[in-house]
Amino acid sequence: MKTKLLMTLMFLIGMTTLNAQTTHNLDWFAGMGSSVDLTIDVGDTVMWTWTSPNHTVENVSGSSVETFNSGFLGPTGSTYSYTFTVVGDNDYFCGVHGAGSMSGTITVEDNLSVDDLDNPSSFNVYPTPTDDILNIKIGASNSSLEVFDVLGKVVLTKVDIEESLNQLDVSNWHSGIYIIKVSVGNTTTLKRFVKK
Repeated sequence: MKTKLLMTLMFLIGMTTLNAQTTHNLDWFAGMGSSVDLTIDVGDTVMWTWTSPNHTVENVSGSSVETFNSGFLGPTGSTYSYTFTVVGDNDYFCGVHGAGSMSGTITVEDNLSVDDLDNPSSFNVYPTPTDDILNIKIGASNSSLEVFDVLGKVVLTKVDIEESLNQLDVSNWHSGIYIIKVSVGNTTTLKRFVKK
């Protein structure tokens, strides 16, 4: 019964996480203003659609955590998409018309985290997203840890973990979203991380 309940819970969490990542559409035209701001989640995509000709979409060098540039696109109806993977602010503008006419900020937050269910102890996972080393800080001795992919398949199992900082090398794992389950006695905590 517990296994079936866990698998159902993992499926629902996986589906919620997958559905939470969205594409945000912005019409991109001369004179639209200098406050075209969005707040999005890690893993979300922004798609700019040219509703007037001759624009670029590019990050402001030095004030963005990610680098993106559409290059010059002329025709009305052109589109440029970028998927944001790092938490922080990304100032952007049209290089043809300038920041006063066409600009804004994309703020990326990590709101998709699975909250602690019963919080058996302090349990932190960072950085997310990551492409190589994942830090897992567990604040309780004799814990067990399991990592699941979004389909509920067990990717890793560790038992009898002592209270400490643990590092996982995920550099060879597939890109995607993973759920970490830490258990202490009969209490379980779930968190997620994104592998770039």
